Amino acid sequence: MTVYDYIAESNPRDARSICESFGYTVTNPKQMGTNLKRLVNNEGEEALKSVMQIHPDKEILVEYFGLKTKKRKKEGCGCQDNSNRRLDQLEAFINAGGNNNEKSDAKVLASNTNTIIFASALVLAVAIIFKNDK
Repeated sequence: MTVYDYIAESNPRDARSICESFGYTVTNPKQMGTNLKRLVNNEGEEALKSVMQIHPDKEILVEYFGLKTKKRKKEGCGCQDNSNRRLDQLEAFINAGGNNNEKSDAKVLASNTNTIIFASALVLAVAIIFKNDK
């Protein structure tokens, strides 16, 4: 289950209103998790912030990760290093889609290609064997 599915399942009314606030029309409310995922893919960080505002466990996440952020800032030298700030921003989006255990399109395509190559080699080998027997 992705974070989008979790949010949509626990708060479908607010999920729908977020989609509509960005100008989208929800045609299939049963796919609200997918709708939220596409919204974030199309609209970016602003949509992600809106979606995370309705996360049912928002207070726990803010409390837990807020403390880690404060500790990390104290350990630093206090200088304004843009590369570290950019890394922190990128870390915030890592695994934003969740772990849904689905194969990527590239893996499916590679698997299909390998199957076709193997089947073709098998057919060719059988044809050569039968031709040599005659």
